[in-house]
Amino acid sequence: MQSRRSHSYNQLHTRSRPHATSLRELIRETWLLTSIGMVLYFGGIYLTVWNEGRAVTTSKALDTSLASVVVLSPNSQPFPENSGRLVHLVGELSVGEPLTEMDYGVAVQAVKLKRRVQMFQWVEEESLVDLPEGDAVHTDINYYYTTEWRDKLIDSSHFARPMNHQNPREFPLKSTVYVNDVVTVGGFNLGPELKAKFNDFVPITSDERPEQRDIKLHAGLYYHCRDVWEPEVGDIRIQFSYAGHAGFPVTVVGMQVGNEIRAYPMAPGVDINIVRQGHLTAEEIFWLEHVNNRWLTWALRGAGWFICFLGCTCLYGLLNALGELRCF
Repeated sequence: MQSRRSHSYNQLHTRSRPHATSLRELIRETWLLTSIGMVLYFGGIYLTVWNEGRAVTTSKALDTSLASVVVLSPNSQPFPENSGRLVHLVGELSVGEPLTEMDYGVAVQAVKLKRRVQMFQWVEEESLVDLPEGDAVHTDINYYYTTEWRDKLIDSSHFARPMNHQNPREFPLKSTVYVNDVVTVGGFNLGPELKAKFNDFVPITSDERPEQRDIKLHAGLYYHCRDVWEPEVGDIRIQFSYAGHAGFPVTVVGMQVGNEIRAYPMAPGVDINIVRQGHLTAEEIFWLEHVNNRWLTWALRGAGWFICFLGCTCLYGLLNALGELRCF
């Protein structure tokens, strides 16, 4: 087990319990919550309406695309007469030069190479407990400090107890994603929109020790630290992963522009640029896109309904306060 340090502190705050005695005071006390509720409620309605329109437009665009797509033979070469048309192509994925990280001995023939950097940092957590006492409310605040591996920089200057819990001001090495300049299927180059579709990253595991002695390899992760079992604040570790390995069979649908396949603008806000692993017919790949569209539609419906519910919850606080004011 890697070491994890923890500290805890306690603070006590006392505040008066508010009692609104007029409509003006009620508005002053609840305006922020009411404003948030209104924004959430109407935002949820807008998201729901927009989503329904998006779902219909996307479904129609997929049906139209299936009816007009030009099916090319496997590993086909570009034909000038198909330029500007929607094409369907299957073949093996090929890339140019391998993507490398020489300091770590990493080289992979793939569309993308991701470098994920984590830093060992202090993390602040707090818990609040309200203790009513007559017309006052005592808020007991407990602060907890632990050390964890995090992907993003934590600003320790905002901690309640920054002393002895200081993080570095920046990462010594940034996370990044390298994209191969040349990606082809058959005689076609893939445009940037189709390269962006390769996001199923696979971790790279290697037993090859880095040449630099300050880099340690453990469980597929590269550590810049003195001891992987006792990391210190500011130490970093790196994980590499790839997406779109060369030689894999893929199916591509997009617009032919010369010898390149790019996104096809089918409808306002709807571009057809599809990449899927394996050899799929035009009917199969568009059926899968319809399935994705339905899943996304229901996910956004749920999000819209939930946002409306949160808005109503915020507004309920105002209505409840109005009822209490009337009784008062």
